[in-house]
Amino acid sequence: MNPDGSPLSIPPGPATSVILGRIERELRDMWSAQLAPGEAPRSRACTMNLVVAASSRDVADRYTAVVDEVTASIPSRAIIVALEPDAPTRALEGSASAVCVPGESGVVCSERVGLYASGSVCARVVSTVEALLVAEIPTTLVWLGRVHTDDDVFTSLASSAQRVVLDTEYTSLASLVQLAKWSREEEGRPALADLAWTRLATWQELCARFFDEGRTREHARAITRVTVRQASDSGARLGSETALLLGWLATRLGWRATRMGGALRLKREDGRDVVLSVGAVAKPEGVAPGALASVEIEATTGGTSMVGTIVRDLASGADVEGKTPDADVVNWSLDLTGQPRQSRRVRLRANKGARVLERTLHRPAHDAALVESVRFAENFFEDGVVIR
Repeated sequence: MNPDGSPLSIPPGPATSVILGRIERELRDMWSAQLAPGEAPRSRACTMNLVVAASSRDVADRYTAVVDEVTASIPSRAIIVALEPDAPTRALEGSASAVCVPGESGVVCSERVGLYASGSVCARVVSTVEALLVAEIPTTLVWLGRVHTDDDVFTSLASSAQRVVLDTEYTSLASLVQLAKWSREEEGRPALADLAWTRLATWQELCARFFDEGRTREHARAITRVTVRQASDSGARLGSETALLLGWLATRLGWRATRMGGALRLKREDGRDVVLSVGAVAKPEGVAPGALASVEIEATTGGTSMVGTIVRDLASGADVEGKTPDADVVNWSLDLTGQPRQSRRVRLRANKGARVLERTLHRPAHDAALVESVRFAENFFEDGVVIR
């Protein structure tokens, strides 16, 4: 049925099977064609199926450069699907091409397939994708949009994958919570991954560094307050980066989520409260909505107080073609009673699209720390925590 309740119409133009046959011929012809005189030999490499589903043709076109960069180091059959269900129904469009990089004895090539579906054709594109998957190698689905687990296109594509990758920095925590619940409802469903979680790796390392030294190690169990700020308007929902970092801190340190008069409270292992303060800072142009802007952790034990701070220089990246630079640098500092302040400036790693996706794909498919952090972060989502 269409959104207005009317029956799905038969799309005009070639059937999807015709497009599929043409793409399969194009893929075969890539490797059977004779080399031109002086042309370097090409070898085909494929370690995974990488299916990218985008919410529009424009998003798919822009993400193609990210996919090409990733497949240069992780040889794959990449299938980039643009889904525009609200657009007028047109025939399925598609093409195939090789993406090659220099190798030791010639060039090494991955395969890239582009599919463009609109209107009612979106409901049938899944069968085309499934027919193009290389058998007996793992499949990863990158879903560039909000997740709705009652969406037949999403669930059908996900059923062929061992892992589903989101980017909740540009969607919402709700998508990750929905995916996590759906994933654990039934054995055999794909593992989840989130590019926002990968971006947090440096924040996690810097938070852990507060407690690396012997004189601060005991402070990890004596945290009294955590203050976080994100780049958003006041009244916005807690962003996924902020929620995931809080979930990670809580699960690593054994905190519990409790309620008092319906309000969310965090308690340490010893039963004492951890005061949580969340707030907003101005979001410069070019910075992702809800991006984590700062973290401050306070702890007191044995008569010694510790304050650890990580502050992001929003819009601190390299200025390119007059565009506002992104947030690429953080300032780390540690203040301990009776000790000189420690500080350093750290560049965030993997803060660009291709590097983030590449690092995510190199991680194990099942990430227990992410799963635990998401489950804890569900408390923030269910309580409707907003930034004041």
